[in-house]
Amino acid sequence: MPSCLFVALPVLLWSTHVLAASPVGNDVVEGTLRMEVGADGVGQRPIHIGPGVSTTLLFDTDIQQDQLSLESRAQFARVSTGSSVLVLVPSNDLQGGDSLKLSIPFKDAGSALPARLSLTLVVDSRAVDRQVEVYRRVRSAESYRQEVQQLRAEIERLRQERVSSGGSVREPMGLRGLLMASTSLPGIGVDGDLVISNCRRPCSFHVERGAVFTSGPRRAVQLLLRTSDKKPWTIGKAVLVNRQGKEWQSFPPFQSGPITAESQETLVLEFDVNNAELEGYQLRVTDVDGARTVQWSGINFP
Repeated sequence: MPSCLFVALPVLLWSTHVLAASPVGNDVVEGTLRMEVGADGVGQRPIHIGPGVSTTLLFDTDIQQDQLSLESRAQFARVSTGSSVLVLVPSNDLQGGDSLKLSIPFKDAGSALPARLSLTLVVDSRAVDRQVEVYRRVRSAESYRQEVQQLRAEIERLRQERVSSGGSVREPMGLRGLLMASTSLPGIGVDGDLVISNCRRPCSFHVERGAVFTSGPRRAVQLLLRTSDKKPWTIGKAVLVNRQGKEWQSFPPFQSGPITAESQETLVLEFDVNNAELEGYQLRVTDVDGARTVQWSGINFP
């Protein structure tokens, strides 16, 4: 079983993505933002910067410092580069809500890895990303573990704030509850190299990457998808079916955006399965209109 926590984090982020994006008071965001460079070379989300506050980007491969392109560069008090680091300090000329483009070329442009990273910078002094680790190569299991620990600490901090202010707190569900209830990762089985090739025709999706995980009765599937349809896909329902034909409907699906041919998007599905079997499942997804369905077979969980 691969040690990589490739799929545990996306599902944890499903429960906590609002925490990462929402400002808390007027403080900068604590901890480190970790970002993987997709095949299209586009950042997974905007980087939040703030006037007078430094944002440091750390890369796992060398960048071409002299070919970096930064929109409105004159409005930055400091732009410093190293072989694998970029430090940005915006000046007070930038206003909250401003959006800027940043393009960073990598040195080994001839490799199979993305040659350039394109990012959007958003000026937001309430929620500055102080440190961003950019992974162009495959991330290590240790970096995923650190991110899980960071997210768990942030969840607990916000929970304690709500308790101290007299707010009511409901018991968290799914992986969020599992991770908050344990001081270590609670028996999560992960397979970060899911290969899905058995798609019933006509098949609207191209699966670019997949992963599955098991934790107690929970099963989850994460897919990085593009579509061959002209009309974008938004998943409305997903069903997991075992060899005997028993069905389990997923919790509300989470996807990072409308799935199109031009844009690869992440889909995360979680099921509460009262079944000890781990192999031989089918996965069926239906669009939000109920008009289109795609079905895969041969889904095995770790």
